[in-house]
Amino acid sequence: MEKTLNLILAEQKRQGDLLHQLINAVAATNVKVAEMDGKITEMDGKIVEMDGKITEINGKVTIIEKKLDSVFEEVKEIKATMATKHDLEYYDQMISEHSREIYKLKNH
Repeated sequence: MEKTLNLILAEQKRQGDLLHQLINAVAATNVKVAEMDGKITEMDGKIVEMDGKITEINGKVTIIEKKLDSVFEEVKEIKATMATKHDLEYYDQMISEHSREIYKLKNH
């Protein structure tokens, strides 16, 4: 019977050691989970910060788009009212002809 009790005690010690190892493993896992929670919280903060910056950039892009639209409208107006190369050639020709006619009139 003493032999059986020794076997039971040895088994209980082995199981106690295994239980102790399991407790240590769970504790180590808890530490790692706590570290990960900290990192996740830090990442969440950075994501919120990035969202804010993206919103700010989107606002600036919208302003730039509006300014660009305004510039396009101004260019359209300028193109609609500006003299063309053909117009300038015509004016140059007419000025030359009138200058010749004035020269002829003055010299005759």
